[in-house]
Amino acid sequence: MMDFLNKRALVLAPLFLRLGLGLVFILFAYQKLSVPSQTTAEVQLLLNIGIGPASAINFYLGLVELMIAFALFLGVYSASASFAAAFLTMGIFVSLVFKYGINQDPTLNRDVGLISGALALWLIGPGDWSLDVWFKKRREKKEQERIGV
Repeated sequence: MMDFLNKRALVLAPLFLRLGLGLVFILFAYQKLSVPSQTTAEVQLLLNIGIGPASAINFYLGLVELMIAFALFLGVYSASASFAAAFLTMGIFVSLVFKYGINQDPTLNRDVGLISGALALWLIGPGDWSLDVWFKKRREKKEQERIGV
């Protein structure tokens, strides 16, 4: 009985991973776009740059995080979105480590989990409940109709 449930639940694992990561990136984007002064100050501290460039970087990071979140929610361009999520989070992680060193900062712990989850999603794929798979099945069906199979 448990084997049957595990097999059935395993199909949903990529969906839950996508939704969880998407929610985190929505929250990241919301923070950057709704309260820009806080995250702009963080960008200034990390990169030692002026307020103008830090504001621009903060704004565009928020937009990128928003695009990643929507791609993950919908399961469209999932490989690119999950790799971008891992790359972006890894960049922030490395910046924090170089600036402040390794310590027991919960942000660093969180980032390790996010990087791992994004890389796992990149490796296992978006799952059956995604637009990527739906588009692929639709293309294959049209191709079979075209060749007359």
